[in-house]
Amino acid sequence: MRRFGVEIEIKGINQERAARALNLVGLRATDEGYNHTTRRYWKIVPDGSLNNGFEVVSPPLEGCEGLEAVRAAITALDDAGARVDRSCGLHVHFDAADLSAAEIKMIVLRYARFEREIDRFMPPSRRANNNRYSQSIAGFTRRAGWASANTIGDLASLQGDRYFKLNLQSYQRHGTIEFRQHSGTTNAPKVVNWITFLDAFISESRRLAGAAGESPATRPAGLSGKMQRAYDMIAGQATLEELMEALGWQRHTTRAAIIRLRQAGAQIESQRRNGTTTYRLREDAAAQPAQDQLMNGVPAATATFYTHRAAILAM
Repeated sequence: MRRFGVEIEIKGINQERAARALNLVGLRATDEGYNHTTRRYWKIVPDGSLNNGFEVVSPPLEGCEGLEAVRAAITALDDAGARVDRSCGLHVHFDAADLSAAEIKMIVLRYARFEREIDRFMPPSRRANNNRYSQSIAGFTRRAGWASANTIGDLASLQGDRYFKLNLQSYQRHGTIEFRQHSGTTNAPKVVNWITFLDAFISESRRLAGAAGESPATRPAGLSGKMQRAYDMIAGQATLEELMEALGWQRHTTRAAIIRLRQAGAQIESQRRNGTTTYRLREDAAAQPAQDQLMNGVPAATATFYTHRAAILAM
């Protein structure tokens, strides 16, 4: 398992009680002032986004031992009387030191592609753009500059700020990528399953990046300017209206550009539903092959956990 860390936002108890609870179960913890320093122990710090709440931040953790430390911490906080509300979140950082820009692009592309499915695991307050500290990344891959971003720093700069479900800003400060979508919780199985799912998601994304990349066979040669941007938007899936708005084209110009892309070899397919036409690369030609599924590589118990959770939340 990739090295990770968690930030647990809670209410209901004070920082001193939280630190005591962790120390009593064998996890070294210190109540301290606000800071962004990575510690070798658990730190309890204020959080300006919470009213009468604070954040419990782990040290870097690894493997099964790390998951058990998280389980012990969450259980201790719950037993000590910690609670959460809609303003609380759970943030998970993963070490990105060995990730290439292409691999991170694949992680972002897949998260954007599966975002609606991941939303089904979350309460309504954490879906779509319902939380201002955890915004959708669906439009990130359609921004001008996405295609030409060749470094992780370029990608982070393109994103702009950290308040997205998948945050790249933390790479600059901590060498990590951060997942911010999960709601706050004091339920240990929820936290452990989310970490396990994300770790498998990253591993599968890396595998796909290595297997596919951006080979010349999937991208027509000689694209530049708006035509290149149009192709990149379609590779991430885009509606006719989204293409028109992003590129400043009229409807007939946009459709003509898609025809030219197809003539240049782009394997673009379209689907019309409820009056909206959506374009994407044919799945066997896209960066995500047809067999790519959200739960590929995810342990069976965790996949089942989320199948059941989505079903219950849909009631």
